Order: sequence, then C-alpha cells, then structure tokens
Amino acid sequence: MSDPAVVAEQVEHVVQDGIAWLSVANPPVNALSRSTRVALIDALDRAEADPGVRIVVLQGRGHTFPAGADIAEFDAPLEAPWIPELCARVEGFPKPVVASLHGTVLGGGLELALAAHYRIALASTRVGLPEVRLGLIPGAGGTQRVPRMLGAGPALDLMLSGAMMPVDVAPGRALVDALADGDLRAATETYCRTLLDEGKGPRRSSDIRKGFADAATYQKSVAERRAMVAQRPEIAPKEIVAAVEAAWLLPFEAGLAFEEDAFATCLKSDQSRALRGAFFAERRAHRFGFPKGTAIPALDRIAVLGGGPLAAQLVITALNAGLGVNWGTRDPDAIRAGVMHVRDVFREGVAKGLPEAQAEERMALLKVGDSARMTEGADMILHAARGQGDVPAPEGVVRAVVFSGRVQELGLRFAPPVYGTRLVEVIAGPQSTAAQHAAALSLARALGKIAIKVRSEGDSLAGHLMAACQRAADALVDAGQTPYRIDQAFRDWGWSRPPFQARDMAGFNETAGQPRAEGARNWSVVLADAGRSGRAAGRGFYLWPGDGQAPREEPAVLAVLDGLRRPAPPMPLDAIRLLVLGAMANEGARMLASGMASRPSDIDLAAVLALDMPRWRGGPMHLASVPGLLAVQRALQRFDHPDRAFWTPEPVFADLIKNGRTFDSLNV
Repeated sequence: MSDPAVVAEQVEHVVQDGIAWLSVANPPVNALSRSTRVALIDALDRAEADPGVRIVVLQGRGHTFPAGADIAEFDAPLEAPWIPELCARVEGFPKPVVASLHGTVLGGGLELALAAHYRIALASTRVGLPEVRLGLIPGAGGTQRVPRMLGAGPALDLMLSGAMMPVDVAPGRALVDALADGDLRAATETYCRTLLDEGKGPRRSSDIRKGFADAATYQKSVAERRAMVAQRPEIAPKEIVAAVEAAWLLPFEAGLAFEEDAFATCLKSDQSRALRGAFFAERRAHRFGFPKGTAIPALDRIAVLGGGPLAAQLVITALNAGLGVNWGTRDPDAIRAGVMHVRDVFREGVAKGLPEAQAEERMALLKVGDSARMTEGADMILHAARGQGDVPAPEGVVRAVVFSGRVQELGLRFAPPVYGTRLVEVIAGPQSTAAQHAAALSLARALGKIAIKVRSEGDSLAGHLMAACQRAADALVDAGQTPYRIDQAFRDWGWSRPPFQARDMAGFNETAGQPRAEGARNWSVVLADAGRSGRAAGRGFYLWPGDGQAPREEPAVLAVLDGLRRPAPPMPLDAIRLLVLGAMANEGARMLASGMASRPSDIDLAAVLALDMPRWRGGPMHLASVPGLLAVQRALQRFDHPDRAFWTPEPVFADLIKNGRTFDSLNV
C-alpha cells in the first residue's frame, strides 16, 4: 500500500477555471515510480468525477516533465498500475488531456505524453526513448504510437539510437501540437482555452495514421533497419524493429500486446540485466564517502605539467570540455611539438565538421610555458610526466600524479585514449585527503568522466583485472590450449580485445614483467626471447601485416609453444570463458577484501570502460552470477595448475553461495 500523504505530495492537483492541473513532483527527474503512478490515476479519477473540470493538463514540477520509469523497479516483479495501464487510462480519458512538456522527456515519460490527447512543449524540450541502452524496448506504447506520428524511419532511429530529439525541428516537431517560447504555463492555459473554445474533445494518438501514409517508405525503412541490426548481438534492437513493423501490420491493441511480450522477453534477458547493472554502477561510482561538510571545488583552469602523448591527450580533453589549461614543461622543444599536435587535432576536427570558431575558442583557453610559471592561477595540477614533482605550486592547490607508478597522495588513471574514454580511476594513496578526492571528483565531472575511487599506492582496478586475465590465459596455454583458441572464445563472445590480441597491441613490456608461479610460464617472455614482441614489431602472438590488414595466426608461434608444453585437445569455448572470467572475478574478490575496491560494480565498470568488455555482457563480478557462483567456484577449484594461490577461490565465494547471494548484492 502507498502512503496517502506521499502520494498526495507526488502529484499536486489544482483546479482553476475548468482546468485540472496535475503536476508530478518526484525529484530529481519526476520518475514515474509506483507511488507516482497511483497518485496520477487517483488524480485522473477525481478530475473525471468533477463536473467543474473540462480539460486536464499533465505537467512536471521543477526541471522536467516526467523523465521515465523508476529503473530500480525492473529488478522486482512489476507492480500495478504499471506505466502501460497509466497510459491506457490517459488515452481513454473522456475529457481532453494535454501534456505540457519541458526539460528532457524520456522513456515512460514520453510514452505518457504521447498517450495524452494533445501536447504543447517549450521549444527547448528534448525527447527520447533510451530503453535500448538498458537492453529493453519501449514498453508503454512507444513502439506503436511514435511510428503513427513520425513514420518508421524516424521512429526507429529514435529508438535504436537511444538519443534525444529536439521538438522544435523535424522530425520531432511532429510529436507536439504547439510550441511555447516563454511562460509554458501561460501558453498551456491559452492552448487549453483554444481547444475548449473550438469544442475539441479527446483525440487518441492510437487513431493517428500520418506515419502510415507512405506504405512503401514505411516497409523500406523497416527492412533497412532490420538489416542494420541483424549482425548486432543485442536482442533489444531486433525486438524494436519487429515491434515497429507490428505497428503497421496489427490493430493497435494487438500491437500493444506484441510490444508487451517483447518487453518481457528483453527484461528477463541476461543482456538487459547486465546493461541495467552498468547503468546503476555509473550512478554509484560517484559515491566517494566524503566526510560531512566536504566541499566539491569548482575548477576553471588546470595545469598540466610534462610533455609527451599523455599530457597532450589531457590537454585536448580539457580544452574540449571548456576548461582553461596551463601546459608547462622544462623542455621548450617538447612544448612546441605538443602545441603543434594539439593544433593539428583541432584542424582535423574542423575538417570533420567542428565549427572553426569553436576550435579557435578552445585553443584560446590554452597557455604554455615553463612548468613553474604554469602553476600560477591553476585550480589543480596534473603531473603528466616524471621529473615535475619538485615544481613549486601555490599553497592549497591539489596535485595529482597521472602517469603510472607509486602514489603516496593522489593519483589519476585515465583509460586510454583519454579523450575517447569515460573512465578515470581516482587513486587514493595512503596519505591522500578527502579534499584531494573532492578535487579529483570535480575534475572528472568537468571532463565528463565517470570517477571510481581506488585505495592503492598506484595500482588501478583495470590494471589488476587485465593482469589476472593475462595470467589466466597463460595458464590455459600451460594446459595445452592455443592463444588463438582462447582469443576465439572471447571474440565470438563479443570482446573486441581478447587476451592475446590485446597483449600484442599493447606490447610485451608490461605483461613480461608480471609474476608467474613455479611451474607456470609467462608466455610473453617466451615470445620476446624468440624475437616476437607485439604489433609494433610486426610479430607477437600474431603476425601483423600492417596497412590495416587483420592480424594472422602464426604456425611458428605454435611450434615455439609446443616445444615447451604438451598440446591438449581443444577445450570448449564456454569452459575457457568460465575459467578466465572466473579468475578475473576472483581477483576482483581479492581487491574487495583488501579494500582496494569499494564495491563490485566499480570493478565491473573498470572492465567495461577501460578493458572494453561488452557492456551488454557486464563485467566479471556481475558475470560470475550468470552460470552461478557455485559453478565458478568449482571451475576454479578443479583447474589443475601449479599456480594454486591464484586459482583458489576467495572465501567470499563460499559465504555468498551459503547465503544465496551474488556479488551484485554487495553493491552499495
């Protein structure tokens, strides 16, 4: 049962001069939670029973019209009234219903607006159906109503991209009946009066046929999008295309039933569970556990000290984010070369469509000079190369070490390339402070990055995960499997950077230095001794022909391996994946036990955002629950390999299994 007081607070019901204003107030985004849905239906019942109400307005308080469902509800049985029931109530309402839109009208919020009989919106309003990003399809009539208004092509582009669409220009303009430039409430009231004066009654969007006018174009658009998604491994895009086709082929109610069935199929899929897990992981990541009263500082200008590729990537990323940058080195030649590189990057951007004026504005934010002088006026200092640690800086300005190595205070580890990835690991060294962590979080937000807090002296979660992946892969080679069989297991699974190919691409410097137990081999060392050191040398585990050609398997590599270990029959691909992913989850468990990682979802985020594991699969901590923790534990225990300390399951496995829990249940 919903608390009546809470329900009343979430939907304000005011009647003025025949207009019932139903205002959703469920901050921060007015999510259509169950209590909000109950309140809306209660308010609609009251408006229907009130003879003084001639027209109803649905609107959102604060920053936006309802921006979608409460995604947390998807992990439990859906409770009535679900959003489709609310939309059906609105569309079947006997008095005209007007949706007054502003902000970002997304998912179930847009479906609610489309179920209304009329729509007026601020010109700045943006709409979207982002369910595909959660492995879902719109489930409250979106796949049936949007094609009726826009046609198949624009409707599918909206749903398959998950992107937002402006309503003041085509095709989004067809979703609303009127635009407002100033006072939305006043414009809505005027619009309602016009509808009443003209005797306009309810107009059901299910009756709209404009999007069906050109049958050949509709069918062609469906066929083209079906071909586009055919090779994608995700379920939801294919279901979206099928549902939009059903909108054309089936009566509206049958189309809704088709959509409902497809939504249920997606909701219970492992893909959607993984994508929803990634969504919540990104929400949790910013929870750094600051002491009460810790301030998040504003950053307007940063200093980047040091030359080289890492420094240049940081500079470009900060300029693109609108931050001022003081770039300093002790080598004038390095800074000149760096500035030329940055200018070349922006010239390439202009050639690809970046407005020249915008490129010039970004370059104008850059100052260069000697390291000591460049710290002046900076709100934060990033050490991007060695040899800059003794540079004096204004008192109180936070410093962060960005290159790899030991960290006593604050470090930052950006997933490469810095300007193309979303992850930054905030390394909280043993002497770091909350104020330093707050500055790091502020920088991450300014750069549009997702920050994960890591307690270490320089190691990153992504680094530990990749080291565990490579150690497990080497153990499988020890056991007689080929690098190509192991990579195939993950390439077929959807990972574009399988272990040995990734090792070749990075070079062997890092993996060759990683430890192996007595009786186990580091196969990077073996190949390096054979004159094969990775892609840069043209030869590693693969032959790299260059000129954009795909790497090729090398019989010579197998000859080297077989000379040092006995080949074994090919292991099933799913068994290979279970062992490698299980070893990565086991390493994650060690990071949790040591306090290095705060929660399993942070480890999964590092795997997805830094190691490019398929988002729709999830990271190793989440994936351990797919076959079941008991199956993972047994696979690790049964693998006969000398490196027993590495393969022995951490105690948390037994604890979770005993209590019927998973790593996902440890996320806070």
